[in-house]
Amino acid sequence: MTRTRSGGSHRGAIVAAALIGVLASACAGGSSSGTDSATAFVQRVTTEFSRGQSGPLWDELYPKDQALASRSRFMQCEGNQGFHLKSFKVLETFNDSVDIEGTAEKADAVTVQVTSDNGVTTATMHAIKVGGTWHWILSPAQRAAYRSGRCP
Repeated sequence: MTRTRSGGSHRGAIVAAALIGVLASACAGGSSSGTDSATAFVQRVTTEFSRGQSGPLWDELYPKDQALASRSRFMQCEGNQGFHLKSFKVLETFNDSVDIEGTAEKADAVTVQVTSDNGVTTATMHAIKVGGTWHWILSPAQRAAYRSGRCP
């Protein structure tokens, strides 16, 4: 349930594709405070992605997705590529449900508009709270790639 639109160069399209997986979306080690909003979490995760911080991103990945993509594999696939984040704007937030491996999970959806040197990306990202801590999720295409031993 992720919508993405980007403008600009091929790099802008790469950023858009990568933002689909971010969900959404925080401090290293999965230590996001349970009092943070999904919006604040998505903004922090987007900032981490822009800085190429794949280690902290994996730490905040949904536990079922961590089981699918090991930390070392995720970091190898992500390659620590970042982008120059110029602006971040929240367009909409709403309660949603996402299908993860055949299980419907309650999520907070945050639609954002991110501007970088290479264009504008609009994406709806999902944040799921587990044990009081926010987590982002892989897209179905990313899950399929990791399951088959490929990088997304």
